[in-house]
Amino acid sequence: MVVQHLKTKAERLDEWRVAKKIKPNQRGAIKLARTHGGDLVCVRYRENPEGTERLTTIELAIERVVIQKRDDPIVSFKIKPGETELRRLALARGAQYDGKKYMWQLRRSEVLRMGLKSRIAVSDDDLHQEHIHP
Repeated sequence: MVVQHLKTKAERLDEWRVAKKIKPNQRGAIKLARTHGGDLVCVRYRENPEGTERLTTIELAIERVVIQKRDDPIVSFKIKPGETELRRLALARGAQYDGKKYMWQLRRSEVLRMGLKSRIAVSDDDLHQEHIHP
């Protein structure tokens, strides 16, 4: 068996099919786990589109960082009385109606996912400008 190393980036790996993916403690990856230690995430065996060559790749963990979550405040937004489907969607995502402000309230990220960025109230004046009921 002849082992060849990839020499050019012209060999496009995205065209190679993943034939097998194994964990570091599984048979076929133990030797690589000894070499790369706890940084080894997985080993993949890939085949070229013709199925005539096999390529062994490894995935290594190079950094571990604690993620700082962004602030996701509760915002007020408008839903008009005739928009029943939109109201159902908002309720399904956990929105609550604030009868004092005549506005719906929900986490900003959810309002953005619903495509309602333009309906987010940005000040108290905006809250009272248009009275919307549930």
